[in-house]
Amino acid sequence: MKRLLIILILLFSFQSWTKADDIRDFKIEGVSIGDSALEFMSIDEIMNNTMPYFNGDRKYFITSFFKNLDTYDQVELYIKSDDDKFIIQTILAGIFIDDLNECLNKKKEVAKSLDKVFPNIKRESGTKKHEADITGKSLQYVDQYVLNFPTHIRVECTKFSNEMKSKGMGNNSLNVVAMTANIYEWIIGGYS
Repeated sequence: MKRLLIILILLFSFQSWTKADDIRDFKIEGVSIGDSALEFMSIDEIMNNTMPYFNGDRKYFITSFFKNLDTYDQVELYIKSDDDKFIIQTILAGIFIDDLNECLNKKKEVAKSLDKVFPNIKRESGTKKHEADITGKSLQYVDQYVLNFPTHIRVECTKFSNEMKSKGMGNNSLNVVAMTANIYEWIIGGYS
């Protein structure tokens, strides 16, 4: 019953996507790319919830929130470091699922729903190493819908290595991601 409830919630959370013409029209937990994070968090909350993924200055930073969420356990917002308006560049929403098989089954069901949302976009599926894990032991199992390369929507299961988990660098999860080209390029460029 819990599984059916999660699937229904995820399906309904995609309803706002069906009429979207560009990635800024998509909402995840009421948040869209191009919104200001200040609509959802105070400056103190943004800064105090910055994810500990990186040391030193970076072009972007990632903050997160856990409060008042309907579907997900956590939402991460990618924001340009020198942006005093805190405009959201990418959104990642995750449900913590430690069991990989359970996650993959839920991902498959979400992808089938996204196939209906994006009937004219071919789904690309595969497995890749997570860019943040230099050991190459953390994997992502991805179904991706490219809107205008490299801008995309994807659903993924992330299985982090024990080393990454012990350092607080990630939790195994089912994620829905709305990613812009600028964040994609930043990640491919090594998060600098």
